[in-house]
Amino acid sequence: MHGREGRGRLSGSVVAVVSVLACIAMLAGLVMGTTHVVGWVFDAIALASPQHRPIVIAHRGDTRHAPENSLASIRAAKQNGADFAEIDVRLTKDGIPVVFHDRRTGRLDAGGRNVLVNSMPLSALQRMIMQQRGMRYSVPTLRQALDDASMSRPGQRRFGLLLDIKTDARYARKVADAVVRVVEDSKYAGNLMVMSANPYAVMVFKSMRPQWHVGLCASGRPDLTQWDDDGTSEARFMDGAARVETVRREVTAKRGGKQRKHPMFRGMRGEAMDFVVFRARDVTSRLLRNARLRRIPVYVDSVDSYDAANGLLRHGVSGLLGENITPLQQACSSYHGLPEPFSSPDDDDRSQA
Repeated sequence: MHGREGRGRLSGSVVAVVSVLACIAMLAGLVMGTTHVVGWVFDAIALASPQHRPIVIAHRGDTRHAPENSLASIRAAKQNGADFAEIDVRLTKDGIPVVFHDRRTGRLDAGGRNVLVNSMPLSALQRMIMQQRGMRYSVPTLRQALDDASMSRPGQRRFGLLLDIKTDARYARKVADAVVRVVEDSKYAGNLMVMSANPYAVMVFKSMRPQWHVGLCASGRPDLTQWDDDGTSEARFMDGAARVETVRREVTAKRGGKQRKHPMFRGMRGEAMDFVVFRARDVTSRLLRNARLRRIPVYVDSVDSYDAANGLLRHGVSGLLGENITPLQQACSSYHGLPEPFSSPDDDDRSQA
């Protein structure tokens, strides 16, 4: 899978960094003592470890040039240089995976009809005309999207799809069965990643296809990771220009004054998550550190400028999602360094304690 490609690209640099750190540790250990130095070395190595070559993901396809989640938006993302197109997948009444974001059709239906996608068979859904920014289209099936994304010319780089699975826990197995069947029947030849905002769905996909690259979509819900054990997040990265502020924010549900884990995360194994997606405004130093310690690539959505993209890359983010992919491509192509930590005033206070 593409998400693991590129980890070796900077491996030589990492080896050099680790070697230097080891030499420094040996010298410093004579003065500072072994325990303190070993801990410092392991922290430094964890913070300096890259995950993979940064990738650009077109959110719902390239929506600057075509309607969201349409075949045209997938083709535009591919033609305009994105590494992946992120598309939303849900089931029709007759169990066919289609590419559509909302539960209901009202926001996009040209005739103003507002019906549940899962209440309609595929034939009826595809007779409806959708419209966005003056362009009309019909809802594609996942099979059509896979076929379109697979088409390539000789010498053309490999393109991929990131499937955002729209389901709750009740139907996760049914949706996973349908998606796996379509992907494998299609003989899809491109890169493929799958994610869901439902933790149980993540586990279902990973248990069914361990070789697939499956991640958690925690966009707008960083609490889903359950990495912040004390319920706080600190050093929020605000604008891609290294401006940070200390915040205290509750991230777990409460009952009777006691914090509890999200019910769908009980018993979830760490290896069930191959990557995680956060919204740009939710990215914190703690989230990035926790991800690096677990060697889980972080992808960030709602990135809309070169400065924001460049700042996130410098702090260890491995993928960028956005509607305008041009500044994201420019940031990724110009970035050649190792991830670096960023700190808040509280970090400085702790270091002096």
